[in-house]
Amino acid sequence: MLDLETNYKAQNFAGITMPKAEEVSNNVITLKTRFGVMEIDREKTIKVPQGIVGFSEYKEYGLSVPSHTVLDGYMLLQSIDEADLTFILKPYDLTSGEIEDKDLAGAMNQHAIAPENLAVMLVTTLRQTPNAIQKTVNLRAPVFIDTENKLAWQHILNSEKYNVRHAVN
Repeated sequence: MLDLETNYKAQNFAGITMPKAEEVSNNVITLKTRFGVMEIDREKTIKVPQGIVGFSEYKEYGLSVPSHTVLDGYMLLQSIDEADLTFILKPYDLTSGEIEDKDLAGAMNQHAIAPENLAVMLVTTLRQTPNAIQKTVNLRAPVFIDTENKLAWQHILNSEKYNVRHAVN
């Protein structure tokens, strides 16, 4: 089991600030999660109309940046309905070429996301090995976020060339 500290920095992504309560409205949800206590402004949540694969009943999330060094460069997608449901996400570099432009464009068209409003995140898994923590991302099912409308979809790419356990640093 990974030992993750529970302290956070206030962060702002797509207009979502967590977890400083004084910076959010009266419509705050407080959740005790495995990553610590999170306070989420319900007016700034991201809606996932179809849910995340395997968790289709959960459709509303807050997005945060943890401060623990193991998760530097990652974000947390926290369900507001289930405190025990948190996904670790790695922001995808659109210039990396790991996902072909035609596949990115197809997903953007399907979900009607304008290029200037696009954020792509990769669901990340951490595994403790005897010598280190191994991080892998799912390239086959990225999360596409429309930052303007605060909507997201986990889009399954129809190609086996995208590994579901792609090793990352």
